[in-house]
Amino acid sequence: MLTRSLALMAGVAGLTAVLTATSSQAGMPMTRVNNLTFSHAVALPGVTLAAGTYVFEAGPGGTNSNLVRVRTVNQQKQLFLGFTIPISRPADAPGRLLIFGEAQAGEPTPIVAWYPVGSDRGHEFLYGR
Repeated sequence: MLTRSLALMAGVAGLTAVLTATSSQAGMPMTRVNNLTFSHAVALPGVTLAAGTYVFEAGPGGTNSNLVRVRTVNQQKQLFLGFTIPISRPADAPGRLLIFGEAQAGEPTPIVAWYPVGSDRGHEFLYGR
């Protein structure tokens, strides 16, 4: 139990450091960038994205490739920044960019995973694990 607590604290400290570095370096290049448009509200851990277009970015150059950032299409506002789990694209979803979860009526549909264009490796979002 103590080991798990220490690992959680280290993870939070690491995320805080990345958040601080990222907010001070808004122009940091990302390794994968896709503009994604949604016709209805969707959810990521801790945030709801209204219908619209958003910039999904992964892996700041030279850092952790499992870091995903989501910003407004004009890139003026950061809406999400978090670590993800690497995941392989399912064989039955060759062209899909997103995998959605289930939502209760009236709730935004959660995005389970994002697969950048041209990649068979994706990013599974962490929802309160």
